[in-house]
Amino acid sequence: MTREPKIPMSPSELPQQRVHEVVDLPPRPEPFDCKAGYRDYPSGSAPRNQPRNPTYLCQVEWAWSPMHNRLDAYYLHRGSSHWSLWSRYWDGKWEWVTAACVHRRGVTEKQAAVYLLLEFWKHEVRESDLDQFHWINEGEYISVAELMAIAREVWE
Repeated sequence: MTREPKIPMSPSELPQQRVHEVVDLPPRPEPFDCKAGYRDYPSGSAPRNQPRNPTYLCQVEWAWSPMHNRLDAYYLHRGSSHWSLWSRYWDGKWEWVTAACVHRRGVTEKQAAVYLLLEFWKHEVRESDLDQFHWINEGEYISVAELMAIAREVWE
């Protein structure tokens, strides 16, 4: 069963944001030939509909104004040949969209989770001029410290 993201309704429900361990990311597999962004993916690389039993990675939020925000939860799906990153975004209800994929050969689950998210955010910076998230609402498979390490790679 897919874990539902919990939207924090007060600052006390957020994980610690300011003080966190500085960690290194796992080594990047070479080659890491991934596809990132909202596009058509190679046949069989990602499920056509929402994935079954994906690994819940994290949830982050951007809040530019009271009426302009973005809330994304990320999941990793292990397919028969590919890892696929899924973004589940809030639009009055949770919607699913494929965000990135990479062939599984030589790529561990942790490497796929970290580097698919990193490459998807880099894609969003290039295509949409996305700035760094404002809050980490939940760290699950990817910890708060790892999310901050990914953010340093993408936005600094």
